[in-house]
Amino acid sequence: MKSAAFIQQARREAQLVSALLLARYILVIHDRKLITAEGETSELDFGAELEEIDAALQAAGIDTTQPLHAPVRRRNE
Repeated sequence: MKSAAFIQQARREAQLVSALLLARYILVIHDRKLITAEGETSELDFGAELEEIDAALQAAGIDTTQPLHAPVRRRNE
C-alpha cells in the first residue's frame, strides 16, 4: 500500500472513531434521564446502544474505560 493511501485510510478510521466517541458521549449524557410528555414520565435508556458502541470501539483497540472528555468545538468548525 502506498503511503498516501495508508494515510487516507488512517484519517477515515480516525474520523469514524471520533464520531463513535461523540455519539457515546452524547448517549451517556442523556442515558437514564427522566422525560415527561403529555402527563406521563418515563426514563431514557440507551444501555443497548452504549454496549454496541463500546464493543465497536474495543474491537478497534480503543479503551472505553477511561473518562469521557467533553468535545470542544473550535471557532473554525
